[in-house]
Amino acid sequence: MFAVIIFLFWQNDQRIYQDQGRLAVRSDPEGRDAVIFTWNSAIDVPVARRFEEAFDEWKDKTGRIVIELDSPGGSLSEGGRVVDVIEKIKRTHEVETRVGASSVCLSMCVPIYLRGDRRIAAPSSRWMFHKPTTRDFFTDEKVDKPAFETRMTAKRFVNRYFVDSEMDPVWRAKLEQEWQGGDVWKSGQELVDEGANVVTALE
Repeated sequence: MFAVIIFLFWQNDQRIYQDQGRLAVRSDPEGRDAVIFTWNSAIDVPVARRFEEAFDEWKDKTGRIVIELDSPGGSLSEGGRVVDVIEKIKRTHEVETRVGASSVCLSMCVPIYLRGDRRIAAPSSRWMFHKPTTRDFFTDEKVDKPAFETRMTAKRFVNRYFVDSEMDPVWRAKLEQEWQGGDVWKSGQELVDEGANVVTALE
């Protein structure tokens, strides 16, 4: 049985890593000494690896990385690895994050966006915040946990990704109250109007 489980994990990894990923990389067409990373999909394996590979290829050619996001969110663990990669990039490079018009940044996309030194969004961009959920590795179905575990998971999530960010603490406290009732949706314009300091400039 153990051998079968190991084989399934290996097979899953092989399938995932054969996928070339959906990270598009290009030089800034406006010539502003920047390289643009564009991710238009769920936050899932192998996005962290793709970011790391792209940075290794381009790090000596620019001092600025622009990350364009359009994502429904995804894996908490893989999102955490992406955040770690971006923090590594920020040691030597300026990082700007962007969510454009008609684009979304939902769930685990938000902590990634928050890592930007400069954070740009379209007024019409759509955002969603909610408490983290646990999902089964094989079925991707939501797993119900005891209430105290859910609270602890949410607290760890907030401490790591929101407290350790430039998000306004008063707005964050209101968010934690709001999401008790379910998903919290905002536009880029609303985030700026409410003083969330999630978005630093509208464009």
